[in-house]
Amino acid sequence: MSNYKFLFLAILLTALFCRGQINTYSPYSYFGYGVLHNTTNTHNISMGGLGLSVVENQYLNYLNPASYSFLSKTSFEFGMKSSFIKMSQNDLNQKNFISGLSSIGLGFPISKRIGISFGLQPYSSVGYDLKTEDIISVNNVEGVAQSTYNYRGSGGLNKLLFGFSWKVKDGTSSTISLGTNFNYLFGSIERETIIFSDNSPIYFRDKDDKIIHGLNLEFGLLYSVLINTEKSDNFRLNGGIKILPSTSMQSDRSVLQTTYIGPVYHADHADIIFQETDIQDNISFPWAYSIGFSLHDYEKWLIGIDYNAHASFIDDQEINISSDIMRNRKEYILGGFFIPNKDDIYTYFNTVKYRFGVSYASGYLDIGSIANNSSEKLKDISVSCGMGLPIKKSLSIANIGFKYGVIGDDSRTNYIKENYFSIYFSMTLNEKWFNKRKIQ
Repeated sequence: MSNYKFLFLAILLTALFCRGQINTYSPYSYFGYGVLHNTTNTHNISMGGLGLSVVENQYLNYLNPASYSFLSKTSFEFGMKSSFIKMSQNDLNQKNFISGLSSIGLGFPISKRIGISFGLQPYSSVGYDLKTEDIISVNNVEGVAQSTYNYRGSGGLNKLLFGFSWKVKDGTSSTISLGTNFNYLFGSIERETIIFSDNSPIYFRDKDDKIIHGLNLEFGLLYSVLINTEKSDNFRLNGGIKILPSTSMQSDRSVLQTTYIGPVYHADHADIIFQETDIQDNISFPWAYSIGFSLHDYEKWLIGIDYNAHASFIDDQEINISSDIMRNRKEYILGGFFIPNKDDIYTYFNTVKYRFGVSYASGYLDIGSIANNSSEKLKDISVSCGMGLPIKKSLSIANIGFKYGVIGDDSRTNYIKENYFSIYFSMTLNEKWFNKRKIQ
């Protein structure tokens, strides 16, 4: 299959991507926009999510928009993700499996100093089905009836990206690049609450649907300086910064509240209590910033650290968030890669790029405030590894990554803990699709 046919097929598959995948079964997706994804590529995820200061000319790096100007050829990437998830609370356990597209993107240089990119990725996912029970008292008589609350949610947001990067300085000893990502977020989130009692056949249903869309901007800077040593002239110290100012999203909302004879809901036999459509809302989108440093030997290895900070969502009951349970999120990443010998023509695995990384994050949720009125941020700890497998007689690369993580705390048996294992696979096609051919 030619590269153009592959590109055409990938674009067609984005229709399935935009319709919304089941990307989570997490009860934590009840809050806000749902579970937020690490919107990047397989090679970054294999390094724990490292990428703020990574300078490479064969890969798209969405984590810092200033990196696009370093592309030497057209890079097209298409990635898939599969996750095995185990949720546990006390003696209760549940296992789930999800799979789908993780990203699709295209980037290329339009001059020696300017590069642009396009991308489509999942941004957040909502998927939960929760049930709680309570005892209703009537006229101060306890234990009269037991009521059941069933909370369901589905949907999520996707991110359509256009990036631009420009090398302000392109010298032998140092390079400075600036970049911008124009991110258009769009998608729908559906939430439903059903309440019923053992003593009555009447059910109450509250349905809240939102179509959310909006634009936000990311600004990036990447600085690379050559370090001369006695052993090598290939060492570079890189630094990267990314800033995302606060903005707002638009929401087109519809609400429907009905009663019906349960347990099966039929719209034709339901009594409408309240109904309103085309409700226009503005939802605040918080600021974020990231900073990273790396040391890079262009022939063999890279090691780096990243720090990401995200402000908590502002109190907004329309997306199930409250300032009482939301906290700023912080993430620390250590990762890198190494290549035994990229020019080895005898042993293939010496030319493979081996990646590794670890990450630790806490927030957005204050799980302690939800569970037992004590402050304790929700933790996410993960380890990652992967490989970049060069394809012989081609500039293209097959990437595979593995990530294992734990959300929650082993010492808190009353909390819901998630153990997840994810497998990522992507193809990076590097070609001269947009370069002018010269006839000699």
